[in-house]
Amino acid sequence: MASEPARRTTAPPTQNPRDFGAMFQNEARNRPSRTIKAEDALDAFREDGVELAEVRQHLGRPYGARYCVGAKSGTAIALSVCEYVDQAAAHAGAESSRKIVLANREIRINQATSLTVREIEKTPVADAATQKLFARFAALSLPATTR
Repeated sequence: MASEPARRTTAPPTQNPRDFGAMFQNEARNRPSRTIKAEDALDAFREDGVELAEVRQHLGRPYGARYCVGAKSGTAIALSVCEYVDQAAAHAGAESSRKIVLANREIRINQATSLTVREIEKTPVADAATQKLFARFAALSLPATTR
């Protein structure tokens, strides 16, 4: 395992730190290979009947992640799936994110991938949907070919 200072948790920096398009492309090109992919998690949620809208990449760097995708489910839930280089980086990213005060938000880790769910509207229906997302996320594993 690489020493801590040599371990790069985020994608390498771009030439121009203000070029957001380049940053998005750079993160997409430098995704980690040994964790649950964001699209696999989103596909699993859809298979369970969760409708997702506004699915789009957002920057992972602020959370110490290599790659992140956000989405909304109805008007009550916003979620984000982020891929990290390893489980330690995922836990560090989750802890960093928790420092941002945001009501009705939970973060869970599976391998080196995190799922953040924020209930925009706190209701029993949103609570049930959140628990369904977390249960499905916890059940995900890597395909045998990538282990």
